[in-house]
Amino acid sequence: MVKEQVLSKTRFMAGLQCPLRLWLSVNEKNTPESDVDEVSQARMESGNRVGEIARNYFPGGILIEGERYEYEKKCVLTQDALKNGHSIIYEAAFMHEGTFVAIDILERGSIGWIIREVKSTTSVKTEHVLDAAIQLMTARSAGLDVVRADLLHLNRECRYPDLTNLFASEDVTAGAEEMIADLRARECELKCVMAEDAPEVEVGAHCDSPRACAFKSRCWPEIPEHHISTLYRFGQAKTQALIEQGVHTIDQVDGSTKLNATAARQVDSIVSGRVIVEAGLGPALDSLTFPAAFLDFETVSMAIPVWDGCSPYTQVPVQFSCHFMDSGGALQHHEWLAVSGCDPRPQLAKALVKACEGAETVVAYNAGFEKGCIIGLAQVCPELEEQLMAIADKLADLLPMVRNNVYHPQFHGSFSIKSVLPALIPGMGYANLDIASGDLAALKLEKMILGEIEGNADELRSALLKYCEMDTLAMVELYRELQSLAGKEVV
Repeated sequence: MVKEQVLSKTRFMAGLQCPLRLWLSVNEKNTPESDVDEVSQARMESGNRVGEIARNYFPGGILIEGERYEYEKKCVLTQDALKNGHSIIYEAAFMHEGTFVAIDILERGSIGWIIREVKSTTSVKTEHVLDAAIQLMTARSAGLDVVRADLLHLNRECRYPDLTNLFASEDVTAGAEEMIADLRARECELKCVMAEDAPEVEVGAHCDSPRACAFKSRCWPEIPEHHISTLYRFGQAKTQALIEQGVHTIDQVDGSTKLNATAARQVDSIVSGRVIVEAGLGPALDSLTFPAAFLDFETVSMAIPVWDGCSPYTQVPVQFSCHFMDSGGALQHHEWLAVSGCDPRPQLAKALVKACEGAETVVAYNAGFEKGCIIGLAQVCPELEEQLMAIADKLADLLPMVRNNVYHPQFHGSFSIKSVLPALIPGMGYANLDIASGDLAALKLEKMILGEIEGNADELRSALLKYCEMDTLAMVELYRELQSLAGKEVV
């Protein structure tokens, strides 16, 4: 069998989501959809690192090596390892009638073999059990006596520096075995899909479950501006019902459709073609007292914790920007960015207290995030707990002020600052920044802190500082624009 027709576990999972996705991934190589962006690549690499670390908890095994598509070679090496009496095998490979699996950790138990599939999540998901079921089915079909399938996932209860309980284990054998009969039927279908002409598949919820398909744009028609799918918190089922009634854009929604207040404001704005401003905006802005500190954090969330008290994916602030505005509107900018090596939290906390000194209000956008960061800092910096919690108590949130009182047609159903800012203040935004998204900033911050920077470190630090500074400058300018919309004197 030629390698393009091997049904690997990855392809099997793709085909279960959508046969067309499988066909495209096999038959159309090197397409734009196959390109993996930097953030997605980093997430895959992080998952691979977690898998490698898991081997340390099952020491003494032999690693089956080979290139990704060297299916037969890896299967032969696995059989050699079994014949030579190895009781633990990493990446054990099995193939049966063209279906191929590689098992993260295969361990010989007292009554048979145990499959241990490693995931970099903190819980077991249905797709993980399906993943284990494909491995269980294929390994058994290839002649291996497998008695159990376990899922290893990262343990939220683990706290650095004690990583002895980094992984939690869950026996998923029963659930996996229940899936095997259906998988055997689908296995034959998917092998046919790869070899035949492209199948016709209707679009639907499966296009985004368990994750968005890279080929989705090929199948879904281009939607018009203000499509009803952008109606704020309207719900997928109700949206689909309106589409079936012939309602495709928000301006077609009639008065009989029950809407939440924000969605109703959105409809009014789009129908009228103007910005809607509610009377409540002025009183909301009056709740902000000055001097005020406009604050934003950037965080890292590492799968494998490296600082005291952190668990997998603990969000740790490693950078902040603060624009301090006095009562007359004058600004002073403060910023702090971690360096590689030591735990950044104590020094960041000290700099934060100094930056916010004298502020009567601390303004954030989606302030619950900032509050969580500050509480986390207080827990690890008890000597600054009083000052930090005072900052947390002064937090005010611009997001609900916008969401509850303002709608611009160019929000397109989103109240993220990256949607609100260019709509209300044309020409201002993130487009010209080298780092223009929170996901990319988090990735670059993690690499910088772990000493894994590629390229010019000074240029990276400058780009990170500019991105975070834009977040707080955006809030300042947004506040001023909201003042203008509310008919107030702009500071």
